[in-house]
Amino acid sequence: MTDTTYAVLVHGWAGSPRVWDSVDWPDDWNVHAYTLPGHGDRRDEGPWTIPSAAEDLADYIRRTVPAGKQALLIAHSMGGQLSLAVHANHPELVAGEVVIDPAYGAMGEEATRAFHERFLDRMGDDPTKAVLDFIESAHSSCIPDDVWSGVLGDVRRTNPQALVDYYVSEYLAPGAFGICDTTVPVARRRTKPTFGIYPGVERARFEQFCGTFDVTVWSGGHRHFLFLEDPRRFRDEVVGWALSRKLYVPNPAHLTTIAA
Repeated sequence: MTDTTYAVLVHGWAGSPRVWDSVDWPDDWNVHAYTLPGHGDRRDEGPWTIPSAAEDLADYIRRTVPAGKQALLIAHSMGGQLSLAVHANHPELVAGEVVIDPAYGAMGEEATRAFHERFLDRMGDDPTKAVLDFIESAHSSCIPDDVWSGVLGDVRRTNPQALVDYYVSEYLAPGAFGICDTTVPVARRRTKPTFGIYPGVERARFEQFCGTFDVTVWSGGHRHFLFLEDPRRFRDEVVGWALSRKLYVPNPAHLTTIAA
């Protein structure tokens, strides 16, 4: 007997649901792409904080996933803060969680308040330009030009004040958990299977320190947008993990599609 896998995709800071368009999910998954307030078609909706957006995401899951079912959360970057908050605060909604280079566990200089205050100063009167410059530093030649143009277009579509407010909420506001020491107690409240996908060893080890057993590192120069650099590998790893954790029991008719 099979059961439907309900996947909820959570994009990152200055992104939109279209960032997932290049990922070919299994045909028998029921996939929903969430839009953060202040982004995309919700540009003028607020407020723009991690706690409020996490509750908004929880409400979205309740609306899109049938009662009695749970969501497999798949989240990138700042979206990982939202999925972590929902996992920790509303475990009844969550079947499992996949985080792709999430925006928590900041270490070293990035764990200092001064570092984040300097970035806020850089945002100044033109937050969009500052974020475009920041996003460009994560560019990889593996990402097709048209896909990367879409990423930059999403930045331009995001409400500039939302960019500022979310950043403060991630790292500087009371209760923020983006810094490594503040991430740990939240992450250790997870109770469902979690899979971390990282471009570097140090932060992958931090994910393990937080209690996540399943962690993989994409070596060889991969960067922040791993799922755009190699969508097929990303899909295969997520689906394979979901199978291993019994979060996905496929209909035999779809096994050929998964392997294709």
